[in-house]
Amino acid sequence: MTIYFTFLYSLAACVFIANPLRAIDSIDTQKTKHLRILELLPNLVHPLPVEPAIPADFIALSPTGNLDLYDWVYWGPKDVLMAYFKDPASLEIPILRVALSSNVVQTGANSFNNEESTKILRKNDPDGFASIDIEWGNYPVHALRTQIEGYLLFMAWVGLNDPEAGWTLKFNLIYPNKDGQPSREDRELWKNLIMNTTLLKDGDYFKACGQDLQEGYTLVNVGGIKLKMLAEKRLRDGILQVVVIPENSNTKFNYVDMMECAMGATWKFAKPMVKVYGEIVCKDGNTENHIDHVTSIFFKSVEDFSFKRENENTLLIFQKN
Repeated sequence: MTIYFTFLYSLAACVFIANPLRAIDSIDTQKTKHLRILELLPNLVHPLPVEPAIPADFIALSPTGNLDLYDWVYWGPKDVLMAYFKDPASLEIPILRVALSSNVVQTGANSFNNEESTKILRKNDPDGFASIDIEWGNYPVHALRTQIEGYLLFMAWVGLNDPEAGWTLKFNLIYPNKDGQPSREDRELWKNLIMNTTLLKDGDYFKACGQDLQEGYTLVNVGGIKLKMLAEKRLRDGILQVVVIPENSNTKFNYVDMMECAMGATWKFAKPMVKVYGEIVCKDGNTENHIDHVTSIFFKSVEDFSFKRENENTLLIFQKN
């Protein structure tokens, strides 16, 4: 089964406007909040479904108060981060920071476009330079250590398996800068992150990828854009019906097609499901974000549909034989 759900598909469908009266139930929107990575890396269109090997008291904060991954987001104990934002010289323990990279791109399953710059760093620091290429599950990681102007720099790039733009996340170790050299504790934090971070398993993996698969419905979260999608199969004629409920009136869904299939992952292997192909559209001020998407749903087999086609004026209802 294809692990990443974003799907490029030519669209030939009408726009269906969301019904604000049928917002996602609050109990549904709470289901994914226990996943730590969604707190540390919120609202990524191309998520990183991992369990980071960092201390339990590390949280995500930003000097601006807004966790915007186009800028640095810092990971560390809350009191340490708050003090660091006020006075960087106050830092007494190592912390981490992460952001979307503006210049390093994933070019293949296990490759990046920074080979030349890495060669230059190696040439400029032949004795201290070190690098490693590993994977967090199927997400490639390129980590390096090098001396720059007397400061030992630790950086890593993680590919987000985005086939279009090749987005990567960059990670950086920040440690108390007393003499430009990290302590054993500083190095241990970095080593654990790089070497011991693991891919999430089973349903948590899918939740972190933006699809919380429940019996009969899936909660979709794509970069903070949320929908609930329900699926049923009518027993007497085998017709599939999908109902889409966007979280608010700024979100629309362009339906393209649906296909009955079976789960290919180890988790719930061979369980009947339906894949819904379409486009999520979110209006933000005067702009619209268009995201091609495939949603997987474990459908329910029913004698009759829970929602009727005559409700199409207030619900987004799609059927297929």
